Amino acid sequence: MAAIVENWGPERVLPGRSAIGETGRVALVLASLLGVLVVIRAAGVTTLLAWTLPVIEDARYPLLFAAYFATWWFARRASGDARRTALLGGSIATAAIFDATFLALSLVWICGLHLLLRRWWVALAYVVATYVIAVVACNRAWYAVDPLVARWGYLLAVSYTFRVAWLLHERRLHPETGVELADVVVYFVFAPFFVIVPYMIAIPRFDRFCAGLERHDLAVERSGIRMIAWGIVLSGATWAVRELYGPSALGLASLAHGDYAMGFVHGFFSYMLEHLLLALAIASVLVGMVRVLGIDLGPSFDQPLRSQSITEWWRRWNTHFRDLLVELFYYPVVMRLRRRRKLAVVLGCVAVFLVGSTLFHWPNHIMKRGTPTFPIGVFAESLVMCPLVAVALVRNREAPPRGLAHRALRIFVTLLLVYIAVVIVGRGVQRAVLGQP
Repeated sequence: MAAIVENWGPERVLPGRSAIGETGRVALVLASLLGVLVVIRAAGVTTLLAWTLPVIEDARYPLLFAAYFATWWFARRASGDARRTALLGGSIATAAIFDATFLALSLVWICGLHLLLRRWWVALAYVVATYVIAVVACNRAWYAVDPLVARWGYLLAVSYTFRVAWLLHERRLHPETGVELADVVVYFVFAPFFVIVPYMIAIPRFDRFCAGLERHDLAVERSGIRMIAWGIVLSGATWAVRELYGPSALGLASLAHGDYAMGFVHGFFSYMLEHLLLALAIASVLVGMVRVLGIDLGPSFDQPLRSQSITEWWRRWNTHFRDLLVELFYYPVVMRLRRRRKLAVVLGCVAVFLVGSTLFHWPNHIMKRGTPTFPIGVFAESLVMCPLVAVALVRNREAPPRGLAHRALRIFVTLLLVYIAVVIVGRGVQRAVLGQP
């Protein structure tokens, strides 16, 4: 397997070798990688969860991966409308295996959204009304009769929230551009996102997504194969860290015994090693699966451990979510106040961290707990990150290149500040207020 992936070269058809034979070679590699994912998921090496609760029964994973593979197989051998049809049919089939009732509800909701897209503010009201109804329906006092309602509300929050934001934003900027219903359906029920529920770890822009529907980009496909393979390697590394060191378990044990110093140390490595490796692994697999289908979705992380400042960490960590926040919250503020640069930067950061980030975490927070509570942990984390990023942007000073020791110190300080903001402050406040991890 390693040799096949390592020697993955340019797409070419050798003399006497048919294009179908080349597709068969790619199919063998992809099927092998997907088979490995099924096996390591069953063995507990990976969770295949992108910062979400478990929403897929173990028995469904082989079927879901098989449906995804079939989607790829038929879409790769087609182009134009036939390729769009293959992606649509395969995605609907995958979603039906995942949860047929949720698919049916989704299709009805998506059709309603498409009808209203000509006026983006009406579509926004439709979306807001949907989430309000979901919050009411998923309240613990209501869903005790049928827990499936809570599942569907949670899936709405972690599956569609970020994509519907991109779609409405693009419609606001380009209301004159027509949008096909089939494209909107594929965008929301796309096959990979029912094998691994994306939450905010994979957020394709609608226009760029649609650009990959008609033509299968072979270079994008090859990079997707490599990303899936890399995600499997990182999954193994995550498992090794957990089994050989187990910083999360050791940190909790230290805190339980009152050893706060070691709890801090183990917690640091838990977040910067175990947590980071897990996020990188799942993101690589998920984005790789999207790219294998020819959709040019960029990596979710850009070597965050190389960050030498808070602003650099912000640029490298969870890039899809950052791009969405910057586009929706930062640029509008900065452009309106562009003649007052410092004020624009500060208020832009406030809009991103205290408004945007908190707002987008809210649906997941509510649906997961079944109560309309405020995401206090995220807000507390943002209260720390906002001034750190704002001050760094206002100063706008690039660190001159220095020796290895100086760069290592800057990286350590950056990671320490992030750990304090996210884990110590954010999760600490959440535990204190909600009494939950």
